[in-house]
Parts: sequence; structure tokens; C-alpha cells
Amino acid sequence: MADPAFKSARLPVSPSATPAIPASPASSSALPSAPVAFIAGKYIPVVIPFIRADATGDGTLLASVISAVAVQGNASVSGQLTAQYTPRQFSTVDFQSGGSARAQVAAGQSAVVLVSAEFGGGGRAAAINAIARGVGELSATVVPHSGAVSAFHGTAAVIGVLALPPVSVSAPLTGGGTLTATAVPGFRPSGMNKSGTQSGPTTQNAWVQVNNWTADTANYPGSTVDTNGLVSQGIKASATIAGSAGWTPGIQSNSIAVRLKKNGTVIATGTSANPATVSATVAVAQGDRITLEVIDTSSWASLSAATINAANTYLRIT
Repeated sequence: MADPAFKSARLPVSPSATPAIPASPASSSALPSAPVAFIAGKYIPVVIPFIRADATGDGTLLASVISAVAVQGNASVSGQLTAQYTPRQFSTVDFQSGGSARAQVAAGQSAVVLVSAEFGGGGRAAAINAIARGVGELSATVVPHSGAVSAFHGTAAVIGVLALPPVSVSAPLTGGGTLTATAVPGFRPSGMNKSGTQSGPTTQNAWVQVNNWTADTANYPGSTVDTNGLVSQGIKASATIAGSAGWTPGIQSNSIAVRLKKNGTVIATGTSANPATVSATVAVAQGDRITLEVIDTSSWASLSAATINAANTYLRIT
């Protein structure tokens, strides 16, 4: 049965205790000093069981080279030259190799391990078309001590090149494709003749171009006419350019002379005559244009013009 007596409890009050704040640490410790260790002379350090050994080697490879072309003979074929030669070469080729090896030794903690490895290498070289290649095999023998178990392996690749004496060889060239070349044309003479007649100058001392020309391919093959100008065929440092104009006077006397132009520039002027002629020695290039002009120095030009005829009217580059 419950206790009917009156019971009471006191509520907790706010804590009045104040904890102390820690002060700055004042402790200090000494820094480690440099290690000092001594090993007495009668002790041998114990080798860690894992050992790495690097192996290098060099040697001399003697190669006897026998030419693959051993048959002598003469052959003649149109368009192809077969060369024969029997070179003989005895060369000493340096053989060098480098490698590294790792040995894993299992031993007890107190064991002293001594590892002795022997290294040997051999190889052969064959020369074809003056190129020697050598492939070598490396082997090693490990002699463990104190019952140590070790593994050792190494690989190397060697390439040797033999320099044979120079041999003159001719070989045919075959292939497919497009071959382009820039050619400098040689010089060929050119000429042109006047076709039909034309009126001479109608003004005194006025130059008039002679028109209507035909290329003289019969005497100068390849000649061409471009806008009443004779075109140069090729390059010549001292080409002779000659021009002539045959003419008939009008009712009164005329006085006709001619002059030459190269690419629009006057290069020579003749004197009055019938036929009127002119010549010059100049350098010409491929495609230069030579034209012929006439002039009437008489006072009758405007009243009685001369006629330029086809006969004796020409222009030549030689």
C-alpha cells in the first residue's frame, strides 16, 4: 500500500562553481641531437635482405662480312644498267651493352649474405647492303653464399653499322607520277611581212605605226604576230632587229623614214629612203614585242600622202 505521507523535493539551483582557465603551456622538450653511432672494427654490418645490383659490360664484336653479290657478269639492257661488284670487308665492330639486374635474397635476420655474379655475353652480326645488325644474349651465373636464394636476369639489344668502302653503283629508276620542270627557251629567229597597203602619214613629222602583218613562218619557223608586233622567240643578249618599209609617193614628193620600238620604247631611228630601213642590236627576252613606225618629214604629207606597200616592208629578229 502506498505511503500516504507528504513528500517534497528541492529544485536544483544554478551552479556557482567557476572552473579555472588553463594557463599557457610552459613545458619544453629538447630537440634531438645529431645521431652518433659507432661500430667497432670487429663487427660486420648486417645486409638488408633486398639487394639491387647494376651490371654493365662492354666488349668487342668481330664481324666477318661477305658480300651478298658474289656473281660477276656483264649485262646490257635498254633503259637499265646493272652494276656488279664484289666488295670485301673485314671490320672490327665495337660491341657495347648496358643493363641492370636485381637480385632478391632471402636470409635470416642475422645472416651475412655475399652475392657473386658472373657476366658473359655473345652475339653475331650479319651485314646486308652495308647495314650490320647484331642480336646478343646475356646470361649471368649467381653464386649465393650462406644458403641465399637469388634470381638474376638481364636483356640487351645491340645494333652495329659497318662502313663499307664507296662503290659506284648505277640503278634503274622507275615510278609513277607527274614530273614537272621549268625550261628556259632557247633563241630562234623570227620574222613578219606586211600584208596589203596602207596610207602613209597625213601630218608632217608625225609617226604612224605600220599595221596588217603576217608571220613569216616559211623562213622563220615559229614566228608569231601579236597586235601588229613581232614576238621574240627566246632570249638573246645581242639580237639584230631589222625593219624596212617600201613606199610609193603621192602626187608630190614625200620623205619617208622608219623607226623600231621594243615593248613600246624606241630603240633605233633610220633616215629617209625608199625603201626606208633601220636596224639595231639589242638584248631581247622571250615574248618581247617589236613594232615598226613610219614618218613623213616633207611638207606634202597633208596634201599628198605616200602609200606603204607590202613589197620590201618587213620586220625581223635574228
